Order: sequence, then structure tokens, then C-alpha cells
Amino acid sequence: MKPLLSRIVSLLLLAGAQAQTQPASPGGDQTVITSDTLDLNLGKAKGQKQGVFRGNVKVDEPRFSMTAKEMTVFFGDDDSVQQVEARENVEIERKDGSSKTKSEKALYDVREKKLTLLKGLKQPEVQTKDGKRVIADKIILFPEEDKMLTEGASRVMLQKP
Repeated sequence: MKPLLSRIVSLLLLAGAQAQTQPASPGGDQTVITSDTLDLNLGKAKGQKQGVFRGNVKVDEPRFSMTAKEMTVFFGDDDSVQQVEARENVEIERKDGSSKTKSEKALYDVREKKLTLLKGLKQPEVQTKDGKRVIADKIILFPEEDKMLTEGASRVMLQKP
């Protein structure tokens, strides 16, 4: 995920144009973000630096794809990506088919390399290719470590072989 996030700064400028034209076809090492609209604030005097993608947000990256209704990218003083927040009908699927997630809200913390799936009207869910499902009030994933934590009411469903 780190390569995706480090490239979002330059992609934000391209995404505004893509929102008005045909989406580019992803290929190779490219990350493509498309949405209906993009609001970009990189001026420190106007508050926190951020880019807000709204409507039919799609992220296509070599390792995963994501869809959501809205996504906000927060930048630090040095213009590096600090955090990404996706909202409403967030779905993330690994390209290798190993897992899919569904949630109402997802937060990715760049420094901690941590993806947090949060409950809205429904609990977030992680489903693996072998049929295992984890549902909880809060699911915390560390994708680079293949580690998962849950908080609140949690349920694991295992499929019989």
C-alpha cells in the first residue's frame, strides 16, 4: 500500500482531469483513481491539506482495487500522504484473490501501515478466498504483516472442507 500512497500526491492532480474525461486503463505499475468530482486543498493557510474524491470513487492499483462513495486523502506539511479515509460502501479486493473487505468506513494510516474498518449501519467484514469470514464492530488489518485484530462484537465463520 505504501507505493500507492506515496504516488497519490501526483495522482491527485491527474484525477481531476480524469473525472472529466474517460478513465485511463491501468497497467503495469500504474495507480488510477477516478471519481465524479475532486476537491483539492494544498494550501496550508486554508486548513489541513487534503484531496476529497466524491462519487463513484475507484482506485485501481497493481495489488488491489477499491470502490467507495467518497475518499479523502490527508497530507502532512511536507505534502506526504498521512492518512486515507474512504466512506460509504467501501469495498477492497486484493488482486491475487486472497481477500475482500466490506465496510462503511475505512482508514489507512501510512506511518503505522494499518487499515481500520469501521462499523456504520452494518459491521465490517473480511472474507478470504477459502471461505473464512470475519465480522466485527471494528477490524484492524496490518496488510504487510498478514495480521488482523478485532474489537467489539466479533464473529468468525469457517467453511467446512
